[in-house]
Parts: sequence; structure tokens; C-alpha cells
Amino acid sequence: MYSWLIKPLNEYNRMREMNRLPHAILLCAPEGIGSAALAAEFARSFLCLRGGGEDCNCHSCSMIRNSGHPDLTVIERGKAQSIGVDAMRTGINTLVGTPTNGHGRGMLINQANLMTVQASNALLKTLEEPAPNTLIILTTDNIRSILPTIISRSMRVQVTLPAISEFSDFLRSRTSSDRDFIPELYVSGMSPLKVLDWVENGYDEHLRSCLELFVSVMRGQGEIRKLATELESLYKEDPVMLYGLMYSLISDVMAYQNGISPENLKVLKDREALDSLAAIHPDSLSEAARKVIMLKGAGVGPTGIKNSLITGLQLLNWLELLRGY
Repeated sequence: MYSWLIKPLNEYNRMREMNRLPHAILLCAPEGIGSAALAAEFARSFLCLRGGGEDCNCHSCSMIRNSGHPDLTVIERGKAQSIGVDAMRTGINTLVGTPTNGHGRGMLINQANLMTVQASNALLKTLEEPAPNTLIILTTDNIRSILPTIISRSMRVQVTLPAISEFSDFLRSRTSSDRDFIPELYVSGMSPLKVLDWVENGYDEHLRSCLELFVSVMRGQGEIRKLATELESLYKEDPVMLYGLMYSLISDVMAYQNGISPENLKVLKDREALDSLAAIHPDSLSEAARKVIMLKGAGVGPTGIKNSLITGLQLLNWLELLRGY
């Protein structure tokens, strides 16, 4: 289990040992820090036949780890955009009846914030009248999208982000690298598992080269059109990298305009580049930051230089104006 998940796991185990587990747990955690693994461990421990120990190899735990458990139903959106009512009703039906091991039944709903209204209402009815010896575990990175009535009928377990140094140490140990991975972590939205995926695919090198090219352009030494092309390419590898980099850059410039020193910024620490970008009006930067958030939420991607995200965020116009092209 990841080090930053040990505390909520210990809290869950204490409740289980005291026989005080609720019928439903709402696990709230930022995306990309392993909440699905933690939720799966909750479910394994609940169905364990020997007390829930992490290293248990009882029949129930072995089935969960190897081939799935007949008393545990996992609901995910898969390739769909949401979790629909049919999938929810199918899962709810598995909670009824005698469990195969005589111990209990569980249902795990990953990304519960993606449930449709109909699916949420179907789940709510079950939470109002839960079957005995059942545990429903929901995970979410956006609790605002969960019905308040579902929240009120679940016990909330919150996973908080540790110091960034803990994520950095984790990544160094997993990659055998002496990098601090600080820029990658900020760009990913503090998702060490996302960064680990980038490293394994070599995307982190492209991210850093884009950042270096950005600084070069702002120093008057790089080509703006080449930067735009590289940023478009970054999106194709993983949209999170483009959105995250743009938001981090804009945030750093806004912070610099407000007197934050370069060494305390997220990804852009070159003073000459910052001095050039500080000429952009704060309102324009705020609008760009809003656009990044909006486009990320809408899943909008580039369709070519003329109608791309880069142009839409005014990057080319800004840099051409600032560098006198």
C-alpha cells in the first residue's frame, strides 16, 4: 500500500476491529493517488475470513487477488462516459441473498461521481434500506457531484495529499532516478501514479523539453511555431500534460506578478522569461486560466495549429506580441 494511504487504511481497520463498519463508505481522494487500490483493500478486508490481515491468504482473499470474488461486485464506467442505472441495478441485485462464504457481500463503485441521476437514485434506495452484512464502497475525486443524500448516508473517508517530498521520494524509488519530479507533479495535479506512467512511457522527457523550449522562446532564442507544434504533440501523448503545463505556467506568471519569487513558483523559474510574461495583463491571464479549466472539463483537444488549444489560449498571440514577431 502506498505510504500516503496508510493512515486512512489504519482508520478503516480500527473500525472493522471494533465491529463498527457502516453500510456505506465514501472514499474521497484526488485523482491519481491510488484510491481504487485503497477501496479494493477495504473490500478485501471486509470479506476476509481470518480477520482482514493485509498478508492473509484465506480462500476469500486469494479469490479477490487472483480471479475475483463472487460476493464482490465492482462497478466502473469502463469505456462509457458515465455509470448508468442498468449497471447499478445489476450490482444492487448481487447484494441480495446468502453470500457464498457466509460472511458478507460487497459492492465497489469506482468514480461514483460519474453516476447518472437515475443510477444515483437507485443506489440511494439501497442505502436507505441496506441489506444485512453488506458493505458498499464508493470512490470519488469530486464529492460535489455526489447527491447530498448519498453523502449523508455514507461514512466519509478523506485521503489528504502529503508533502510533495513524499511523492518525490516515491517516484525516485520507483524509477531509480535522482530527479525531484517537482515540475511533473505540479503539471499532473499532484498525481504520482500519473507521473510514473509518464516516466515509463518517456513522456516526462518531452514535457521537460517543452518547458525548456518555452523558456527559450521567452528569451528570444526559440521559434514560437515550433513551440506550438510541440505542445500540440504533448497533448497527443496525454492531454493532462498540456492542460497541466498551461495552467501551471499561467499560475506561475500570475504569482510572479503578485510578488512571488521565482524559486517559489511551480514550473517556471527563469526570471528573464517571467519578466517577459509579466507584461501580459492579469485579466488576460485569468481568462486563460479559466479556459484551461473549461477545456479540460470538456475534454477538448487540438485539431491543428489554426484552430488549436494553443491558439485558443492566446499563447501564439501573446508570444508574438511580446517577442516582436
